[in-house]
Amino acid sequence: MKKPTENHDVARYSWKDGFSTIEKEGFFHSQSNSFEHCWCCPKRLGQGMIRRITIRDGFELWVTDFQFRREACFSFQDYPSLLLFGFYLSGHYEAVVGKPKRSLEFCGEQQYFLYMNEPDGVGQVKAGTQLRSVSIAISPEVFFSYFKDDIGLLPPVLQEVFKEQGDSIFRKIRGITPAMHIALRQIVDCPYNGVARKLFLESRSLELMAYQLKQLSVSGTTHQKKEHVMHPGDRDRTEFAKNLLLSNLDAPPHLDELAAVTGMSHPKLNRCFRQMFGKTVFQYLKDERLRQARTMIENQGLTVTETAYSVGYSSLSHFAKAYKHHFGVSPGADFRRKKGC
Repeated sequence: MKKPTENHDVARYSWKDGFSTIEKEGFFHSQSNSFEHCWCCPKRLGQGMIRRITIRDGFELWVTDFQFRREACFSFQDYPSLLLFGFYLSGHYEAVVGKPKRSLEFCGEQQYFLYMNEPDGVGQVKAGTQLRSVSIAISPEVFFSYFKDDIGLLPPVLQEVFKEQGDSIFRKIRGITPAMHIALRQIVDCPYNGVARKLFLESRSLELMAYQLKQLSVSGTTHQKKEHVMHPGDRDRTEFAKNLLLSNLDAPPHLDELAAVTGMSHPKLNRCFRQMFGKTVFQYLKDERLRQARTMIENQGLTVTETAYSVGYSSLSHFAKAYKHHFGVSPGADFRRKKGC
């Protein structure tokens, strides 16, 4: 994928003015209350929406769920310094941000912690990719006000921010836990209005930050800047393998077959999958099956049995166990919740 540049963006986000496009048909903006803004994607670009909830000055919650018909680039302007606690559920997003410019890559089913002094830059989303994420953007001043005399108890990476060491920090954390999935689902499906809604969303945002702070305190995080730069040809072959898996979830090719089709050894293919998507081929296939299963239950009205067979599970008990382990709730509970809506 070509790196994003500011010369071919199709949409812009300004902290002061929100989303806009360089073409006539722009994002449709709505505001349901004093603290929540929603931008719906123009039909020529795709479908979906981006929501920004302002918990208080310097504390925002972002919920995105969209899919573009064509490759789209965003530019971000006049944004203040921030800490970002990100949870990407699906999709693949690249960005070049900060001063000096730094390339970042975000993939589904991963967490990210990001600190930027000057977050202005550009981001790029591929055509046909459903990008679903929940992110908490909080200013350093607001974040550290929660701790005051307890700064020394924070993970070292956040103590660096407090001491103003370095221009930017980026951490990638493998996987999203079942407890996180529950909190993320509660944010997306928040049933409350008014002040109760604001308090509920703040509580879930703080819960997600606490989960991530715990993981930042232990091993398992990586510096993106230390990762091996993947050859463009390997990236294309890995992308091809991913698309082949997605189009055959019910009867996917074996790893050896997939490796042969891409011209890679299976250890190399797994290594490339880990670098691009944060997981092995098998883990990616399993997670995508479960993600598709939840979409079928929630959006297509399929029963649990129909869903399990549609995504390649021959055992209902194995499907139910994997689903609950991944999302923190059973497929039957999701089906009943959706049916009751």
